[in-house]
Amino acid sequence: MNGPHDLTDISAAFHRNGFAVLPSVIPANAADHLRILTEQRYQDPQVQAAPPELDLLRGDVSLMRMFEYDRAFRDMIDLAPVISLVERILGPDCHMIAQNVLRIPPGKGIVNWHIDDALFLPFLGDIPTGTADASTIPCFTLNVMVALTDIEHDRYGPTQVIPGSHLSGQRPTYSPNLPGTPTSLLARAGDAYLVNSQTWHRGVPNQSDRTRYLLTTAYGRRFISQRFYPFIGYQLPPSVLEGASDQLARLLGQHGKGPYG
Repeated sequence: MNGPHDLTDISAAFHRNGFAVLPSVIPANAADHLRILTEQRYQDPQVQAAPPELDLLRGDVSLMRMFEYDRAFRDMIDLAPVISLVERILGPDCHMIAQNVLRIPPGKGIVNWHIDDALFLPFLGDIPTGTADASTIPCFTLNVMVALTDIEHDRYGPTQVIPGSHLSGQRPTYSPNLPGTPTSLLARAGDAYLVNSQTWHRGVPNQSDRTRYLLTTAYGRRFISQRFYPFIGYQLPPSVLEGASDQLARLLGQHGKGPYG
């Protein structure tokens, strides 16, 4: 019998649907620890008063580059078995391109349908629906989202996706004509789900009385640049690499020599 983390089945589901779910990748108490660290970071007066060039907090809901803040976040970058699935999809030389925590209070939400990068494969829109072989369509970037609180009902503001929309070859529009039926990714603290950057998704408005916390680590193929503002001027703090395994160091961007340099 296949278990909840059967990577062959999960990888096939990811390519077919544009997302996949991995239950219980960390214990609930570990998720709670990350949530507490997030709230401490958010409440830090220096973070609240930081100038935009430091890029610590965006839109009052997204805490940026959490791997710099505490090793507990850094060590989520190569979390097993998640990273094995990521490397199966993106290749053994992939790397982490971003990491943040979404802190969505009551009444808020990232409610517009969107994709998380450029539209990589617009020609897919010219292929009749249902005829593209999802297993042959490459994925270039994806998000791993770990719930740090229970999000077991739509009122708590879960991520919604449109299954198969990564094969539409289109950007989301703001019309009601969606290329499929929205699916809510309900989760318990410690559950994870992977979302192809081309999959249409959004956050349902948080209509509850509790804040939603979601750790999001994005990964890309080797040729996809890392997204640490201010980009060419960014310097990884040396402390982040201390004690890192070879795999983690590579995921943080410490690659060997390769094409072009």
